[in-house]
Amino acid sequence: MDEISTGLDAATTYDICKILGQANALNKYIKIVSLLQPPPETFALFDELVLLNAGKVIYSGPVEDVVLYFESLGYQLPERMDVADWLQALPTRDGAKFLKDPVGNDENNYDSIPSVAPTHLTADELHEKFYESEYGRKILDQVNQEIGIVNPHLQGNKAVEKWFGSKFRNGSYKSLKLLVHRECLLWWRDKTAIKTRLAQDFIMGLIAGTLFWQGWEETTSVFGILFQSMFFISLGAMLKVPPQYAVRGILYKQQDANFFPTWTYVVGRSLASIASSCIDGLVYGSLIFWFVGLAHNDGASFGNYIMFVLITSCSSVGIGLLFSIFSAVTKDRSSGQALMSVLIVILILFSGFTVRFCR
Repeated sequence: MDEISTGLDAATTYDICKILGQANALNKYIKIVSLLQPPPETFALFDELVLLNAGKVIYSGPVEDVVLYFESLGYQLPERMDVADWLQALPTRDGAKFLKDPVGNDENNYDSIPSVAPTHLTADELHEKFYESEYGRKILDQVNQEIGIVNPHLQGNKAVEKWFGSKFRNGSYKSLKLLVHRECLLWWRDKTAIKTRLAQDFIMGLIAGTLFWQGWEETTSVFGILFQSMFFISLGAMLKVPPQYAVRGILYKQQDANFFPTWTYVVGRSLASIASSCIDGLVYGSLIFWFVGLAHNDGASFGNYIMFVLITSCSSVGIGLLFSIFSAVTKDRSSGQALMSVLIVILILFSGFTVRFCR
């Protein structure tokens, strides 16, 4: 749970963390919570603390032992300072202000023996000191023990690097399966977008179908409704691209963390878009097919209707994937929309309906 205290007051944050602790104790669960500047009473509710700096662990252990651990490294907690604020300041340059005064450096005591003053440790040095401590060795021993269970021939830090050094934890098929499931779940949760698209397809199908009512006998009417259908599908695909800019930062973050190969995300998102395109084919395509009279009794069959719906759905998928390229190659939403508008104009000019060949 990431920064659940954002926008909440200290009392509300304390109540939420207290309820989480009680629920975990009853259900025997473990919750990992990151908080932004937690108050002392909320900080005291936690059992374990993982302190990170620049992606490196500088402490991981019981909350009640964290002050003693850093005091053993030469730091001193001020009397009127919260433990959480003190821990956040230690890895920074301000951490030098919390160093202990060397013992024996009393100017009035001539018999005292001066000691060496402790130096401020960097983040890398704090990281190394932790794994040299009792808490760090305990973690390494546990990791080595788990590796020894899987493969007794692997031991030590090199074994850890070899065993856990693969770039992606999941295989390509499993990553693709998870991404398809995630994208379909996100699409299904957005009920408002689904209902809006259904209403849009139904209304536009009624308008276009009524405008070209039973116009199958005229070739110009047939070409006109097909052009109108492709233009409507293109505009609908264009509206699906702007939300992709909002999630692009999440993709880059997960890509840098080696969650999955990039191609699995592209393929998974493409497969998940089929569901949305089927709505265009079933609702809009069905209305156009029957209203325009494309199912006339001149050799037409039910297979022609299925073929028309499939062509409409595939066109929606193809144009949506074509426009999705702009969300990957353009810097922002405005640039992408401008390029998509230019592409739509090019498609209109070379569609064969607006500008015809003159003999």
